[in-house]
Amino acid sequence: MTQGDIVKETGLIIQDFLIKASGDITKGMLYIDDGAGLVAVTAATAAINKPVMALETRVYATDTANGVAHTVPCVVRGNVVAAKVTSGGVVPVLSKLLISATAGKVGIFVAGTAPGGGSTTYYTTAIDAAILASAIIDLGVVGFATKASVDADTTQEMWLGAT
Repeated sequence: MTQGDIVKETGLIIQDFLIKASGDITKGMLYIDDGAGLVAVTAATAAINKPVMALETRVYATDTANGVAHTVPCVVRGNVVAAKVTSGGVVPVLSKLLISATAGKVGIFVAGTAPGGGSTTYYTTAIDAAILASAIIDLGVVGFATKASVDADTTQEMWLGAT
């Protein structure tokens, strides 16, 4: 299987999405629709938006596929092979996945950690920001591994959708 493939059709949902002006789409990468079209999903945007996986590579400047300019079919939910960040560690089967520091690619879920304060530390805006950042990480789970992968793998077989 290669990046952008569909592993199984059971439970599969595919929908066409608009490509953002001057944006290019890569098969197997994860995107969100920001209201003006698809952009690569980041860890922060995955917490508040539903990512989808592109099924085709498209270059905005030359896109006229299927007679409909600037749209691309994407998996909304299903068992797919998505782009994975390398050097993110081993991903055991059924591990939760989130968007890595590299936009559009998945990595293994690592829970966010809230800051410690101790009995003499009072509420600060820095503590508030750190708690919010931790919560965003925890909300950013986009699916789970349906097959184990090793550190050097560039793709991840996964269930994209609700966990």
